[in-house]
Amino acid sequence: MTKLFIKIALFLAGTFAFSFSAEEIAGKENYEKLKKDGKIQVNRFNDESKHLELVSDTEVSRKVFGEWENLDLTALTGENLYLLPKNGTSIEDVSVILRSVSRLQGTEYYSNRRKRTEVLYENAYCIKSESDRTKVDDFTEGNADGQVQYCLLDDHSLGKTNYRISYTQTENEVAASFTNVSSVSYGPVRAVAKENLVIGVVFIDCGDEYLVYMAMKADFFSLGFLEEKIKKSLLSRLDAIYGCFMKQVGEFK
Repeated sequence: MTKLFIKIALFLAGTFAFSFSAEEIAGKENYEKLKKDGKIQVNRFNDESKHLELVSDTEVSRKVFGEWENLDLTALTGENLYLLPKNGTSIEDVSVILRSVSRLQGTEYYSNRRKRTEVLYENAYCIKSESDRTKVDDFTEGNADGQVQYCLLDDHSLGKTNYRISYTQTENEVAASFTNVSSVSYGPVRAVAKENLVIGVVFIDCGDEYLVYMAMKADFFSLGFLEEKIKKSLLSRLDAIYGCFMKQVGEFK
C-alpha cells in the first residue's frame, strides 16, 4: 500500500510540477515589468562570471542553460525575457514551430547600421549534417526531446553559417539550443570561430501565456572599430528570432 501511495504521489508530482504562473516563475517584479514593457533585457560584455540573471528555475531551463556554465564564452552575454499570449497553442505546437527551421526564412530585423528593417535570413533550411549542406526537410514529428538537427542560416550580415540545434521537451516546456558548427563571418572577416556562438530559447507553459527566455553567449576576435558593430549585430538576432517565433504562435494552425 505504501509503495502504491509513493508511486501515485510521484506521478502527481510529475504532472503538476510546473503548474505555476508566469508571475511565480519570473518573480513579481519581473512579471510586472513584462506586463508593462513586454520584455526584459540584460547584456554583459567581457563577463567572466558566466552567471545568467534572467533564466528561470525550471526543469528544462536548468538542463539547457545549466550546461552553459561550462562554456568559456565571455565576450558577449545577452539575455531576453518575454511574455507571450498562447493564442490557443500548446507546448506540442511550439515544439513544431521550433523545429520548423525553414520558417525562419524571410525573418526581418532592424538594421542599426542602415536604420531600417531588412530581411535577416535570406535562406534558412535543415541540412544533412554538420558539414554537408545538402538540403533536407524539417523534422517535426513526435516529441522533440533529445532530437538534433543541423541547419544553414544565410544571414544578411553574417553570411552562411551551419548550426547544430539540440532540443529538450517536457509536458510544460520546450527548448532549442543553437551552436555554430562553422565559422561566422562579418563581411570579409571571420569574426566567430566554430562553436563560439550559442543561442538558446525555452518556452514555459504558464496557463494562458508563455514565459519565453532567450540567451546568447559568444566569443569573437577583437576587431577594433568593428567590435561594437558585431556586438549589436549579434544581439539584434535575439529579438528577430523571437519575433519570428511570436508571429508563428499567433498564426499557428
